[in-house]
Amino acid sequence: MKLNRLLKPLFILLMVLLSACRKEPKAKHTETSQTIYKNPIITADFSDPDVIRVGEDYYMTASSFNMAPGLPILHSKDLVNWKLIGHGIQQIPDALFEYKNRSKDQLDYNVPRLGKGVFAPAIRYHDGYFWIFWGDPDAGIYRVKTKDPAGEWNKPVLVQKASGWIDPSPIWDKDTGKAYLTHAHAASRRGINGRIDVWEMNWEGTKLIGDAVTVFDAKNPEKFPTEKYQSVIEGTKFMKRGEWFYILCPAGGVEFGWQTALRSKNPKGPYEIRTICEPDDTGINGPHQGGLVESHIGEWWFIHFQSVGTLGRIARLEPAHWTKDDWPVIGVDSNNDGIGNPVATYTTPLPIVPFKLQTSDDFSSETLGLQWQWPANPQKKWYKIEDGKLILPALFSANQKLERVPQVLTQMFPDFNFSATVKMGPSEYRGIRAGLASLGRKSFDIGLEKIQDTMKVSMRFGTQTLSSTTITGTDFWLRLDTNGELPTPLKYRVKLSKEEKETRKAILQDYQLKDLDYYGNGIIHGQFLFSTNGKDFTRLGPEFEVRSGSWIGARIGLYCLQKDTNKPPGQISFDEIVFDIK
Repeated sequence: MKLNRLLKPLFILLMVLLSACRKEPKAKHTETSQTIYKNPIITADFSDPDVIRVGEDYYMTASSFNMAPGLPILHSKDLVNWKLIGHGIQQIPDALFEYKNRSKDQLDYNVPRLGKGVFAPAIRYHDGYFWIFWGDPDAGIYRVKTKDPAGEWNKPVLVQKASGWIDPSPIWDKDTGKAYLTHAHAASRRGINGRIDVWEMNWEGTKLIGDAVTVFDAKNPEKFPTEKYQSVIEGTKFMKRGEWFYILCPAGGVEFGWQTALRSKNPKGPYEIRTICEPDDTGINGPHQGGLVESHIGEWWFIHFQSVGTLGRIARLEPAHWTKDDWPVIGVDSNNDGIGNPVATYTTPLPIVPFKLQTSDDFSSETLGLQWQWPANPQKKWYKIEDGKLILPALFSANQKLERVPQVLTQMFPDFNFSATVKMGPSEYRGIRAGLASLGRKSFDIGLEKIQDTMKVSMRFGTQTLSSTTITGTDFWLRLDTNGELPTPLKYRVKLSKEEKETRKAILQDYQLKDLDYYGNGIIHGQFLFSTNGKDFTRLGPEFEVRSGSWIGARIGLYCLQKDTNKPPGQISFDEIVFDIK
């Protein structure tokens, strides 16, 4: 008995020592429910996402490039399921600098400026306001703010006029009463990339103060040594935790890169740098730009995009945790080396609240659904909704390629595999072409038109007709069916020799050759169909390889074009569009 009393303290001491030697857990997350979520959490093109928490609500925004309204605002209660609640801007501010094919008379966004516009926003909550900062590489750094993220945001403020600045992120340091902003650079505009700068900013977030401090430059390894070459470092997200300032950045390129963290006890550096997430052998390419957020139960999560080819850049959710020496780790760190790997599935962060992204629309509201965007700054005369129908007037010529027409009402492809069916009621089709499109750098469409007294339905690639047939009736249904699959991982196409290219040109048509996406997988194929009763559908034209856009994924479009611009414009009504995700 006496021996047991003597051994008991020794046993307790041994357990304490063993506990102290135990390895850091891979991820510190409690099981809040028994459900498992599956990545991607959003199979639609929300590029460069950033996320914040306010109370028990989560808000996300993303790049919108040349699409308007821009800066989509999404809301979630569980970090897995999201819905659109608004947009940060209704019109894209004019550019201020020329760039290659963009001359002085092409600085507006009144026509599609493919691959330009709103780049990589950062969303923050500060002093009772929601703030969004973003970069237009042909204008500079802008910001908007509001008290209601689902409501109206203030007019964009140009914080700094600059060419080639992208990916800004602000921070307000309450300990010092100073604000700062970090950003990256677009090599296409200024010949600079792989460089991160930090500025002091006024508290109101309306202008920068003093001069920039370069806190990292991948091309200056003597001053900024790293364990690996951090090429194309960009996508900055500025935050503070405890006494440390952190700048989270992707590096290595969009498709095949990794996540990096910089940290310092001074916002202007010097900064240490470390890789905190990489694909390894997961088959999940490029855990790219995103935002780190602490849930209301004290756990950490990271939402980022993955480039997957034609569909664009889809959103994934990763568990995150902090090491004992205050470095973030994104994903699951299976070998305890401080570098996480992205997950395919994981325990849900919070009890599920089944929000759903909007797709289908019966046009019963007085305004367009939040899922709809135009490829240029919209005008009031471009559409109206009357008696539960969308009415599009024919304001532009049918001789234009649809990817260059500003008045095409679009929304993102919602998945790799889906059908979208639009019903078009009785209308006067004489002198008009109207229908459904698959939009990217090149467009495919199925459309109705009346030639003399004959109704025709045809499929086009650009302005080239690939198939056509006569059709009778008063109500018509047009459909796009798609099929594709998530690449694991994404791969580039195999480069063809000159001889192989010539052989392909001899046996294939333009629609099979021109402006194909760069990837050998992540491809989506499309097939158009039509019906006169909404039940029995007939294929029209060949199956085709869908094209993605410039920095954006493929999109669905509704259009109405004028065949004879010398006559007053007609109009076409659309009754509904229904999406079926397979």
